[in-house]
Amino acid sequence: MINPRVLILIVAVMSIATVAIGLRVGAPEPMRAAIVIGAMPARGVSGVAFQIRTQDDDNHSRTASSTKVTAVLRSRGSESVFHVDTNVDGVAEIFFSAKGLVAGDPIELDLRDPSGVALARGNVTWPKDLPKPTLLEHAILRPSRLEGTLRMRVAVLGGALAPGQPGRVWVTTSATGESPRNLRIEATPDLGLEVDKAFVADRDPLCAKAGVIEIIARGHSGGVALHAKDDLGREGEWYGTVPIAAGAMIVSLPLTAEPGQVNASITSASARALAYVETDDEMGRSEAHVLPLLGEPPHADARLELETPGRHFVVVSGEPDGATTISGATRAIPIWIGPHPPCEAELAETTAQAFPRFVALDGFAQKRAKLDVRRKRGRMIALGGLGLGSLLETLLLLGAAREGRRRLRKLQNAIVETGEPAPRVSRRGPLDILVILVLSLLGFVLLFALIEWTSR
Repeated sequence: MINPRVLILIVAVMSIATVAIGLRVGAPEPMRAAIVIGAMPARGVSGVAFQIRTQDDDNHSRTASSTKVTAVLRSRGSESVFHVDTNVDGVAEIFFSAKGLVAGDPIELDLRDPSGVALARGNVTWPKDLPKPTLLEHAILRPSRLEGTLRMRVAVLGGALAPGQPGRVWVTTSATGESPRNLRIEATPDLGLEVDKAFVADRDPLCAKAGVIEIIARGHSGGVALHAKDDLGREGEWYGTVPIAAGAMIVSLPLTAEPGQVNASITSASARALAYVETDDEMGRSEAHVLPLLGEPPHADARLELETPGRHFVVVSGEPDGATTISGATRAIPIWIGPHPPCEAELAETTAQAFPRFVALDGFAQKRAKLDVRRKRGRMIALGGLGLGSLLETLLLLGAAREGRRRLRKLQNAIVETGEPAPRVSRRGPLDILVILVLSLLGFVLLFALIEWTSR
């Protein structure tokens, strides 16, 4: 028969081994997955532009991962397969088009890496109520000084100047009574700004009240003083700060164009090697591109497809999510497609502030759900082995105590039968046995608490 002490040791070792196996089964692991970012479709566009972001998660932080991705999208009986490479930011852009596709339609996505491992799978989750793009229709600069009978309204095309590039500052002048006649405006810039081209009135008779001054930003801040005068002897003064988008890219494109392809030129004024370019309107996003910038200075050309007549914005940023908040180095340049374009001064007074996005599919959420199932299974294995081990240890300890008492009684009876006085033998009382059992159970309880703590 096996020695009870050996059995106690075997049970303890097996319990610890089961706990270790369970903890290993439920242990978290590093994972790679994709997050798909969506936006509401633009007006008149039967398709959705998606941004794919691949990342590595070590259960403490996430980092961008550059990899090849095969994306399969299905909706309304159409299927499209894209083979894209995510860049150093872990980003790639795709456009899925299907006949009659509108916001809210079910779209199935399946994204896999080169080895066939799923990065994200499922249906697009459309938001119930996504805010529309935030546009300011009358975005004019706030003056620090505004005096005289000639009143000036000033706006910067694109919302801010890009350093090193002549920016178009539009000035619209009004007066009580007769409209300004033969208007002349002199600009005196602060240090950090310089006038590249003096004031020129708009040649369009319908836009005669407006004129443009081209100003170059050499620093990060500055203001300009404007003095207006006309042939009727009326004058006006305006002074204010001109916004400068530090680090913004230089964007050259036509402000009006016919429906079709529009060419844009992007040049980085800094050391940025990537440009994120997209087109949006007052409804949503129509297309997006990730352009590598090459040469000195870094430069790239973009071909944009703009078929829907009306106002659009070309958003250029060095960050993947720059369009969600038009600030910092992100610029949104207005462009009019089709007939009946407004005055350029009106385009300048329209500024985009945000183009909202939503998470269409989160591969990390799917993989983490699977890991949670594994963690629960591993915890059940560990706690099951621990509970069964504690029960067996308790039974073995009770059996050992009962066997000890039986042997003690047998020894005492043998001594009495020989006629000799029974020696005084110390024996464990019920309290001692209870203490041993409680200490044993306490050890298992502490191990149980440790498993619960480490598995959360």
